[in-house]
Amino acid sequence: MSMAAEKASYRFDDRAIVWCPFPGFEGLWYFVLDVDGGGGQVDMLMRFAPHVKCVPHRHVGPTRTLVIEGEHRIYPAAASGAAPEDRRPAGTFSRNDGDEAHVEGGGPDGAVILLSMRAVDGVVYEILNEDLGVDRIISLDDFRRGIEKQRLEREAAAA
Repeated sequence: MSMAAEKASYRFDDRAIVWCPFPGFEGLWYFVLDVDGGGGQVDMLMRFAPHVKCVPHRHVGPTRTLVIEGEHRIYPAAASGAAPEDRRPAGTFSRNDGDEAHVEGGGPDGAVILLSMRAVDGVVYEILNEDLGVDRIISLDDFRRGIEKQRLEREAAAA
């Protein structure tokens, strides 16, 4: 029997995670694991419903991604409706050294990914507008607020 045949399929058990919805996006959630302000590092999980995409954005610093479940798709930032440039199945690890613009999304079964992002001068990523100009800067402080929001939501869920 081959190694591939021996591997059983499984689903990531996220029952202990209180997913936070991305405001304005149906089918897109996040969970911030850690913000290391001194090291400029943010680690987070993202969950995409099937075929849901996020907005065009640019990772400012180095980023590492591990696909935990489903298929993570990468689309060009500038081409609305374009086919994915990359399809990453569960188990795929990828990296970039920063200054990378794209749109991310889930495949036919959605996706759960782990992102490790390094900030540059406190900036983690930039949300881009239609002309690929910077619409909003997402900083380490935004992620710190995200962790606090998660704590409050966990406390409310436990009450």
